[in-house]
Amino acid sequence: MLVIGAGKIGVAIQHDLIKNGIEARICDVFEKELPNFFVMDARDTNALIKEMKGEDVVISALPYDFNYKIAKIAIKTKTNFIDLGGNSRIVEKELALHEEAREAGITIIPDCGLAPGMSNVVAHHLWEQGTREIHIRVGGLPANPKPPLNYALVFSIHGLINEYVEDAIIVRNGEITRVESLTGLEEIEIEGRKFEAFYTHGGTSTLPKTLHGVKELDYKTIRYKGHCEKILLLKQLGFFDDDARKFSEKILEKALPKNERDFVIAKIYSENMEAFLIDYHDGIFSAMQRTTAFPTSIIAKMVEDGKIEKGAYPPEIAINFDEFINELRKRNIKWKLK
Repeated sequence: MLVIGAGKIGVAIQHDLIKNGIEARICDVFEKELPNFFVMDARDTNALIKEMKGEDVVISALPYDFNYKIAKIAIKTKTNFIDLGGNSRIVEKELALHEEAREAGITIIPDCGLAPGMSNVVAHHLWEQGTREIHIRVGGLPANPKPPLNYALVFSIHGLINEYVEDAIIVRNGEITRVESLTGLEEIEIEGRKFEAFYTHGGTSTLPKTLHGVKELDYKTIRYKGHCEKILLLKQLGFFDDDARKFSEKILEKALPKNERDFVIAKIYSENMEAFLIDYHDGIFSAMQRTTAFPTSIIAKMVEDGKIEKGAYPPEIAINFDEFINELRKRNIKWKLK
């Protein structure tokens, strides 16, 4: 397999693949000391074509902007392709490649990480049990929060800001609708601790269309209390507008703490069911790396083993729930269903 992008998530994907007996190369635009590493600029189409040819599966651990381009190249090179998703419009474009992918004899699956990703598969399982009201709450948080934002950078700042900027897509009274991100603020209590949750973009992804008949569906990001108010102020002041966004991303990337011990909370519930996950830094990888990268490597192995049909599918349609949950347990990522 080939992992494109040697950031925190890409490195963890490669590690899990190798640990499970899979030969995995990894590349990035900058030189890094990693096994089977080589330098490649993902903006170079010819280089992508050359390196993707002959691979069983290519995994994009790049910002979402690259994914549609690489999916198109995967069809040309007849290479299975999966990615971390994160932007609903780009995911829709990838899934529109279904017939081309099927004719090329390959599988394309976007949204393979935490949320969207694991959360899609679990939400779909609840829907299969007959529930028609599903609420998804997910957050990656520093164990020791530092003001003023009480947050640490656990994945791409570009992807994070996208979640805060673009509208959230939800289902309300059986109708797909859009609501502004950073609204819908609510208090949520997890294991005796109080947090806040609010609408963000990308979390529901394909679920509004795949959970047929769902009456209520929403996704909110979990943060320490007070975070939403501060981010909303930055947004209202224009720091995330097109002409200022790159500058704001650079400032936040420098200002936010990095390499902090973290934990991930995920709660998916309906009127009569609940799925809950809490995961911690394991001494090697952060909770965000574990819960984003390991599901991705599991799905990559399923694709390589021919367990998923040819074509382009969202994870909730493609993945066998029981097998997926069992593989997660082997990595000590344990969902509690009740």
